[in-house]
Amino acid sequence: MFLSNLPARLRIMFDPGYARFKREVHELFAPDPNYSRRKSRRFFQGIARGEKIVYHDGGYVVSSYLPPQATQSFFTYIKGGAYQDQLFTSIAYMKRRAPLSAYLCVTNACHFNCVHCSARDPRGKPSFKTAEWIGLIREIQDAGAAVIGFTGGEPALRPDIEELIPGVDSRSATILFTSGKDFTRERAQSFKEAGLDILSVSLDSADPAFHAYMRADENAFQYALNAILFARDAGMYVLVQPVVFKRGLSKEKLFRLFRLVHNHGAHEVRIHQPVPSGTLLNTEDTREIFLTQADRERLFRIQHAANRKLWGFPKVSSFPYTESPGKFGCSAGMKHAYVTSDGELFPCDFLPLSFGNVIKEGFKTVFDRMQRQMGIPKERCWTARLTPHIKGKDIPTDPEESTRICQCIQADEYPRFYRDLQSPDDKLPFDD
Repeated sequence: MFLSNLPARLRIMFDPGYARFKREVHELFAPDPNYSRRKSRRFFQGIARGEKIVYHDGGYVVSSYLPPQATQSFFTYIKGGAYQDQLFTSIAYMKRRAPLSAYLCVTNACHFNCVHCSARDPRGKPSFKTAEWIGLIREIQDAGAAVIGFTGGEPALRPDIEELIPGVDSRSATILFTSGKDFTRERAQSFKEAGLDILSVSLDSADPAFHAYMRADENAFQYALNAILFARDAGMYVLVQPVVFKRGLSKEKLFRLFRLVHNHGAHEVRIHQPVPSGTLLNTEDTREIFLTQADRERLFRIQHAANRKLWGFPKVSSFPYTESPGKFGCSAGMKHAYVTSDGELFPCDFLPLSFGNVIKEGFKTVFDRMQRQMGIPKERCWTARLTPHIKGKDIPTDPEESTRICQCIQADEYPRFYRDLQSPDDKLPFDD
């Protein structure tokens, strides 16, 4: 446990609401013959491994890839298991009735032309109308999704976005991804009043010139800083999401970014590694772009060093760590799903494999089809592994081709989080 978590741990110890939350989790898991008190500890310890805990608005953000603990949306995560009489087993083997998180591309329109963007849509098809999106949101929630994300393009460009956000009820947490352009104090307050829980702001570097290059806009840096400040003042949980290229992977550069966004009010920095998507799918010279395994391990050390800081730094997380063999692995298509602006269901935002159209067939039908083909959680990002199978094809691939591609690469061992939950009590490793 990081020493920096001591204040949050003390708060948890004396929080009667958190005690009730733990009892309710136990009651949900207790009917499962594979569950035990010791496995409950492994469940919570597995979520917290490598994380800094942040208390916000009545909930505890342990891993921002899950809903905050002690909230209704966290119970939605548990209840979304495929086996309703064995909810613990459902989590241990990653079997769900619905994805944990579903991100909706509500528009392809965007102010920027980012070099790494995965959401460019050469088909130019329009997005759905307000009522159609709200109906789909309700369908996804009824299936059991615990997090609904609004993405694009730039979702804030939709004039009806403040109508879509309240289409998500309290069963799910909400997150919206933005560049920050044209984001005002008034817009931040409007989003908060509409029910938005998390604002995620793209900011790649503490160097204004580099961020301007990444986003192809000379004012992008200030837009992002303003959005962070305005969202924090409005009471939202604020994530900052940098895409860190290999050439930008240094403790000095990242610590500068961490301090900068902390001073502007960010609660968390969530680091993305570049993946072969969008323009980068066909990039030939990748030596200064994509991370090697040694680079990822270096990133983990930087992440953990930041999380050990007692003050002056936000919580720091990263996709490479979360998707590593020592944590959750990659659960694209099982724990996460992405709906394009015209209703195609992908395993994730960066993997253009379509398993069908949710408007034509229904969300649950297409999700079940996709989940059957994805196998078990993988030990690293699927996008990088499947790139050779996607290059040169018309994308998104159709459901038949998507199935064939998925069958090319399957995992034969679960990442650590799941292995620990599957092991018999007497064979569990020491609690850490």
